[in-house]
Amino acid sequence: MKHVRLLADLRVIVAAALFLLGGCTVSPPPASDAALEVAADPIRPNVIVILADDLGYADISAYGVKRIATPNIDRIGAEGVTFTDAYAAAPVCSPSRAALMTGRYPARYGFEFNNGPPARDARENLGLDVGEITLAQALERQGYHTGLVGKWHLGSNADFYPTNRGYDEFVGFLAGATNYIDTRLPGVHYAQPAGSSLSPTLIRARIPQLQIVEGPDRTVVNNDDEYLTEYFARRGVEYVERNAKSDDPYFLYLAFNAPHDPLVVTQKYYDRFAHIADEESRIYAAMISALDDAVGEVLDAVARSGEADNTIVYFMSDNGCAAYLGRICACEPLRGGKLTHYEGGMRVPLMMRWPAGIEAGQVERRMVSLMDVFPTTLIAAGGELPRDRVYDGVDLMPYVTGERSGNPHESLMWRRAPLVSIRQDEWKLWKSLTGEFTLLFNLRTDPNETTNLAEHEPARVKALEDAIAEWAKDLQDPRWPSQSMKTYSVCGTPFTVPI
Repeated sequence: MKHVRLLADLRVIVAAALFLLGGCTVSPPPASDAALEVAADPIRPNVIVILADDLGYADISAYGVKRIATPNIDRIGAEGVTFTDAYAAAPVCSPSRAALMTGRYPARYGFEFNNGPPARDARENLGLDVGEITLAQALERQGYHTGLVGKWHLGSNADFYPTNRGYDEFVGFLAGATNYIDTRLPGVHYAQPAGSSLSPTLIRARIPQLQIVEGPDRTVVNNDDEYLTEYFARRGVEYVERNAKSDDPYFLYLAFNAPHDPLVVTQKYYDRFAHIADEESRIYAAMISALDDAVGEVLDAVARSGEADNTIVYFMSDNGCAAYLGRICACEPLRGGKLTHYEGGMRVPLMMRWPAGIEAGQVERRMVSLMDVFPTTLIAAGGELPRDRVYDGVDLMPYVTGERSGNPHESLMWRRAPLVSIRQDEWKLWKSLTGEFTLLFNLRTDPNETTNLAEHEPARVKALEDAIAEWAKDLQDPRWPSQSMKTYSVCGTPFTVPI
């Protein structure tokens, strides 16, 4: 309990005050052994995981590309640590989220491809294996109050529903995408680039499968007149304000759907980017600006709560920018985007702030993974990793505090058949198992992956292939197939990739 240590400190303060006033020694009241044991433990931190959707590495100004200013998001890293080489466990939404929630490669439990579209998801009962322990369930066992605001995308049927997977509260949507606001309202701007997941008829108002729902009974929230990024921010702020009053710590998973398509924004944000001539790019930038404002509102709520010092705040994206949507993504400093195994599809923004535990202003260049959020958080909360399964994430705290040297990960690997890839030190291999291509890059000298070294480094290719084969022995077959493969030009090179 948060108040136990405060009560122990208060005994000492009262004893000292009585001594000064009365000129005599007054011993503090004896505390029970149990109370002393609890008081000696660190106060468990609150935890907020903020997840963006399809946000590219180049979309955050902290990473050196100044096309869109994100001062509030940047602030998290400036007040803690910015990870330059952080990776999602998949370059697509739902497997990446599964890995974030479990700390394990999604292919360990067959979650290799997206579980949508919504009709298939419900009909075939697809979702995060019920035998997997979510971060919410692990923290709930540590006495945390747990809440999810935003996008779930890990199954819509009862077994997979958030309040059955460790969340005390849920408000959001269950599918991979939904509309932000009724586009028929005045001042709403939207674009429909080729490749968008929602048709023009669906972006006017939400159909039943894409509704915002709340609570275990799935009460429909009729908020088509409120921009969804602002709504999720408001609900996140409310959650912080309510739970900061409790003696127990809280965990908030705030999963924005911005800037995932459809490309929709309101006038307030649209007006900030009059200098961008291309309509799709202007709306996309405005959506990210709205997301940055939303993050700022949550940070301000944490500050007002008086618990900012002992609140861990993460910010990250589930995968790279949706480069198949027209001209909205950048090809610098990283090539490629969502669905591909280029760096632009899998290397993502990641920042972490914990004033009580992390020195501000750090830039961490060692390779890390979003899977690390699970063990880092659980151990900071006083818990231990379950011992009945393999965890691929590691506790990052000893690395960012300097207690441990070396690398958190010697290698990271990805499989979305027929594509596999591995990063080991500065070397990156990705290939098609059906023989279409084999690509090898040295990320230290060629971070944009422009020069394929596979023909010049056959021994290195073989060693990396062997490492992938050894890793794959512990993986399951996919429990469902990819949706239709998508073909698009990836920074000038056409690829056909699974979803």
